[in-house]
Amino acid sequence: MEGANTKMDCIDKVAEAVKHMEEDLRRKFLENGQEIKLWENTYVKHQIDKRESGYVFSLSDHICGMVYSMLSSESPWQRLENSIDIDTGRIVAVDELFHQYDAEYLLQCKPDYLIEEIKKFGYAGRFTEKYMKALIETNIKKLKEFEKQYGNIDVYYQQLIEKDATLKSLVKALSDFQSKDKMEQMAEALVSEYLRNVGYDLAKPDRHLSKILGSTGLGCSDKAEVPPYEVIDIVAEIADSMGRRPSEVDYILWASQAKGYGEKCIK
Repeated sequence: MEGANTKMDCIDKVAEAVKHMEEDLRRKFLENGQEIKLWENTYVKHQIDKRESGYVFSLSDHICGMVYSMLSSESPWQRLENSIDIDTGRIVAVDELFHQYDAEYLLQCKPDYLIEEIKKFGYAGRFTEKYMKALIETNIKKLKEFEKQYGNIDVYYQQLIEKDATLKSLVKALSDFQSKDKMEQMAEALVSEYLRNVGYDLAKPDRHLSKILGSTGLGCSDKAEVPPYEVIDIVAEIADSMGRRPSEVDYILWASQAKGYGEKCIK
């Protein structure tokens, strides 16, 4: 019981620190005319709102969410800012390149064509080539299989969520090498980002967040780098303490240290 109380005290202290981070970020963004960087204008926030309003996500929506997650991986988000629509959070130039994520069109595309066009935009990261090949050759086909089998992709996902509301089982189903439904070139962090992009509310357990929450950062764990599924749990606990969404807490922590955003070292 004492250990549990100590952990909750730590979570509450971190929640208070996150509130201060949010205040600092909001002040900075508003002073600099960077409203587009506020949480409420992010694509993830728009997508979560859509899901909560009852919007039914299509195959194209899921492909879009996957593409956005791949482009955000290992690539400074600043590269994409000029193309973002503040009202929707959509990356307009990318939407046009991918023909609004029409599955049949994309399955006829050569990955090399998409890779070269992404490079022209300046959005390419070091894994873009692998991601585009995985998307066209494997992942879109898997999404189509889910839709064919369940009628809608989210019907399958909701079955997993009903058994595990933390969403960790869903992340594992799409990221674990032992799973038949694993998405190619997508581990826990990228799968989580994809799910956030189609309105699911959870943290993205990447290496940055892992270190921020670790023993040399905010001290939410005795590990220097927190394992992915523990990251998801810790952020959910912080969010619960704050009365906020896990995805919002994730955004505040990320933005506080990201280049072009907070750029602070969290200790």
